[in-house]
Amino acid sequence: MKKFLFPLQCCAVLSSPSLFASDLFVTLEKSYNIINLQKAKEQNPAIDGSNVVVGVVDSLFNPEHPSLQGKAIEIGGYKNFDDIYKNDAGSIGSAQKDNATFRHGTHVAGILLGKHLGRQATFDGDGDPYGVAPNAKFYGAAFKESSNFNYWGLNLFDFFSKDPKLNIVNHSWGYKVFPYEQNISNYEQALKTVESNDPYNGYNNKNEVERIVKLAKERKVLNVFGSGNDGKNSASLFELLPRYDEDIRSFIAVGMLDADGIDIAPDGKIIIKEKRVNQLSSGGERTLTLQGIHKYSNGFLGSQAYSLMAPGSKIDAANALFDVHKKLGKPQQEEFIPLTGTSQAAPMVSGAAALVAQKFPFLNGKQIADVLLSTANQNYTLPKVIIKQKPNYDAFSVIYIDQDIPQDETQIRRDIAELGYSDTPDKDKVTLNKILTNKTLYRLKREDLMGQGILDVQKALNGVATLDANRLNVSDIQSPTGKTEAYYLIDTQGQNGEFANNIEQKMWDDSLHLATAKNSPAEQMRGLNVGFIKQGLGQLSFRGSNSYKGATLVRGGELRLKSGSALSESSVFVEQDGTLSGSGTIANNLDNKGTVIAGSDDIATLTVGKNYTHHGTAKLVLNFNTQGNSKLVAQNYDIKGGKLLYRPLSGQFYAAGQKVQIDLGSLANSLNRFESVEILSNGSTEFKIADFKLASNRTVINDDTIEEKPVTEPQPSDTAKEESSSEAASTEQPNTEVKPNDTVKEESSPETVSIEQPNAEAKLSDTVKEESTSETASTEQPSTEVKPNDNVTEESTSETVSTEQTNNVEKKKEKVEAIPAQDGTLIAEVKVKKEAFYIPNSDIGEAIYTARTSADLSQAYRDFFVKLDNTVNRQAVLNSIAEDHLPDMLNDSTIKTTHFAQQNLLFSLTPNYFVQRFNTNGIKKLVAGEDMFLSKLVKHNLAQKKYAFYLTPSYHITQANEFKANSHGLRMGVATNIDNKQQLAMSLNYERGKGTFHSANSHSDTFNVALNYVSHFDHFKLLSGVNLGKSQNHYEKQIVGERENITGSYQNRFASAQLGVAKSYKRENFTLSPLTYFNYDFVHQNAFNESGRIFTKSYDSVNYHSTALGAGLLLNYATTLDNAQIQFDSYAIYQHRLSGRNYRNNAKFSEIANSHFTQTYRLTPSLFTLGFSSRVNFNNGFFAQLALESVLTSSQKTRNILATLGYQF
Repeated sequence: MKKFLFPLQCCAVLSSPSLFASDLFVTLEKSYNIINLQKAKEQNPAIDGSNVVVGVVDSLFNPEHPSLQGKAIEIGGYKNFDDIYKNDAGSIGSAQKDNATFRHGTHVAGILLGKHLGRQATFDGDGDPYGVAPNAKFYGAAFKESSNFNYWGLNLFDFFSKDPKLNIVNHSWGYKVFPYEQNISNYEQALKTVESNDPYNGYNNKNEVERIVKLAKERKVLNVFGSGNDGKNSASLFELLPRYDEDIRSFIAVGMLDADGIDIAPDGKIIIKEKRVNQLSSGGERTLTLQGIHKYSNGFLGSQAYSLMAPGSKIDAANALFDVHKKLGKPQQEEFIPLTGTSQAAPMVSGAAALVAQKFPFLNGKQIADVLLSTANQNYTLPKVIIKQKPNYDAFSVIYIDQDIPQDETQIRRDIAELGYSDTPDKDKVTLNKILTNKTLYRLKREDLMGQGILDVQKALNGVATLDANRLNVSDIQSPTGKTEAYYLIDTQGQNGEFANNIEQKMWDDSLHLATAKNSPAEQMRGLNVGFIKQGLGQLSFRGSNSYKGATLVRGGELRLKSGSALSESSVFVEQDGTLSGSGTIANNLDNKGTVIAGSDDIATLTVGKNYTHHGTAKLVLNFNTQGNSKLVAQNYDIKGGKLLYRPLSGQFYAAGQKVQIDLGSLANSLNRFESVEILSNGSTEFKIADFKLASNRTVINDDTIEEKPVTEPQPSDTAKEESSSEAASTEQPNTEVKPNDTVKEESSPETVSIEQPNAEAKLSDTVKEESTSETASTEQPSTEVKPNDNVTEESTSETVSTEQTNNVEKKKEKVEAIPAQDGTLIAEVKVKKEAFYIPNSDIGEAIYTARTSADLSQAYRDFFVKLDNTVNRQAVLNSIAEDHLPDMLNDSTIKTTHFAQQNLLFSLTPNYFVQRFNTNGIKKLVAGEDMFLSKLVKHNLAQKKYAFYLTPSYHITQANEFKANSHGLRMGVATNIDNKQQLAMSLNYERGKGTFHSANSHSDTFNVALNYVSHFDHFKLLSGVNLGKSQNHYEKQIVGERENITGSYQNRFASAQLGVAKSYKRENFTLSPLTYFNYDFVHQNAFNESGRIFTKSYDSVNYHSTALGAGLLLNYATTLDNAQIQFDSYAIYQHRLSGRNYRNNAKFSEIANSHFTQTYRLTPSLFTLGFSSRVNFNNGFFAQLALESVLTSSQKTRNILATLGYQF
């Protein structure tokens, strides 16, 4: 059977008086405090393993345990835990079998990712254990007794490769092969030893090892292994494999600490003790042989460079057999039990790796290992001597840490006695004599026992702390700057992250490597400094003081130096696709071929200790606001072209016409070497450099008197001449075309500085020729097209500043006195772009522009415009201001009014519904005289009724392009026969509705009263009606991005009239009645003011008139029963608006002067009503009806349900 290594020899189930409470929770919390887990979670409350997937190779998993419910994505190998209750019931109850086979995998998974159950915070002495990464999920590769996964039909490489998010696999198992102890010298020999060590499964074991190595090499999956529990100085096979193959960089070995043997000093130092001295109540002391480095934990000889220590003693976690009393009727067990071993220490590290993977999702498994190893806590103290023991054997070794072994045995015995061991004979107790039976003594370094240190989750979540050449390979050696260095590369893959640790470098150390190892980079790596490469989209920030000496390359995305950060030894090279930003310090050189932003998102200084080199492809971006501007300060500037961009800082309000001062600083003397200098826009603002000329000394603005010469225009402007050397400023007017060959000649050899404004298109082929001592400023207007061949000719040393503007400037000769700049400054005037507030079909955009340019804006408006200029939803915000749902509400109200009128017409058209069902002169009778239908009715003694009264509750649902609505109402009506040829009907209607718009909610209460009159002539019926109504409307709306609502209340008054004709045709039980009518509507909306914080509107009153023509058909079917008459109706009515299709709202913003605007809307031109109803008229005078209707327009659809109950008398 395949051999495997668990720390099962030292696993122990500790008894507990309670079945459900965890008595060892204090030990668990102390263990977590040792690795700074609690501090890490306080600083990173959202980092809990969410969206992280890990792998676990172990014995059985019970996914039904409360800690693991919903955690297992897939279990491979021995899949069904419940099978043990069928096949191994007799074995359950044996502590060794339980711990080794049944409990182990579930316990390990619980430490790694067990859920928070019950109480979530730190508890006073008791609580439910939880995992290091409680929201992570896992793939479990489970075996039972034999870890031969070939037997279980599972290929570990394939199993753990199916999910690309899986970058971490925990291995709390291993083979009992000890390469360091067995003097194995190479990788192949190690594999052969695995194969020969087990004659039955050796070949499969070797294949298993190779699959796990393949995971590490090809997929960079981090594999975390427990170092083993054999009391040896070196770990077992897996932990030593990277020693033999330098391409294996994502293995970590984990040793075990005992929290009960560790103290944490107030300053955070970890004190690893060699014994525990307890004070007795009697006043004496008792020394316990309890040491912080667990005596069973294997050391790290040969694996020091990639090993860590973590607590693993008496760790309380999920008990897979918690439900054995339900499954087998055996004694009930706790939900959680304590187990001890490196198996319990390993998932501490794997859980920390999961947290790192969540915070830095762009890291692969190898890089996660780099983070964990480089951030390990080395702030600890070790005892002089410790003891190691092979479990269950009197086999001991004495370890002197960084001290020579005493030559005097008496001193050795004294040292061991100091640990609490005595010479008193006791067969069940470890005695001094037993320890020295074989006189196995070693001198080891602290790294041989502690590896890189103690797991520190808090520091790990601050990113990598060491660029370690010992973890790099030949492929990492490059010479991009002309100097050969090893490079640590991070590809952020579109993600953002921050490395807050101080990053140092560690050069190649031969003592950490095997000279005969495969793929060793020793010859090439020895003596090289380590640099850093930022690659890929996304932003990576440095916060610490970084002392690595290799170059820093920014190849893609953004590398940000946070305030206070420094690169004390490294030079920075920004490549074309890269961006460096921030306000830190670069002690050496900065070479820019891409983009450098001084200050990131604030006003700050980026300091370069030596040279700043700016290539032709480069951009230097300096932020500014009304208080100042960012600077790049260097000892020397080497400008080789490229652009200098001044960028207005977001989060700042720039008032129209405001003057903003920009300090050129130490760049003033280098401006002439940039290809162009531009001032960028900020959403709705741009910055005009008025009358700006920078003299050749770069420290004086408007050095000479300026003579502006007109360019050739369709209508020439006045000209003026000046004597002496001059400057020519060409200012293009709107709608004025500058001819291709228009020129201004000056004498100079050229130097060019172009300050471009946003929204003006500079043609690529525009040229400037300089021929005299002068400067030329070309100011472009928005509607002026600069032709490709426009040029300005000069003939001497000069500069050309091209400033694109949007203000109209009349071209004329103007003298401007020379103005000395203070410390090399320039003044920019804020201009607000009107087109930035354009909104279609309305001049409300101009009103918003008026608000933006208002001189006395309140702070609330200023804050709003700052947010507007920095949002990606700018148009959505503007649309929410412009959104006017009043037309939609009006349109919906007129549709409802029309529907009400149509219902009244139908009621009048067919009065036999109610009051003249059996009158030969009724609407349903087409000819006078008796017929079979009338005879049948008379036969049933149905006498004529003169009056009818009814109640109609209704419900309406509307789905429109711009809103959704629903309403309910109640209609009450009465009708009477004036005589045989005249009917009169009156109805009252109340309706309450609610509407939901894009950014508003409304509700309304509407009341209508209608009067309808029908007169019967020989060949047609004359229909007429009037309708009066009133609605009270209230709404709340919200501007996108604002918290406070805007509210409004207003009234509508309605009046409408209908006049039409109808004719009925009867055949047997069917009656067809075509009708047509003319409709007039009048609506008055009162003036009102909205309430709110900003952009509240004051609406003028509105009087709205419209006319419409309607036509339709009514089909009626009637039949009689013994006690009632049943009728079915279907009808269709089409109404077309003749006038009043347009609706206008005149309004202004309440708090903004001169902000009037008009919003025009087109109402729906046509309306189509379809309906079906059925009713029963009882002989006793009662009647009931149910009607279903659809009212359709081009923009909305309404469904109506009406139920009527009435009485005739």
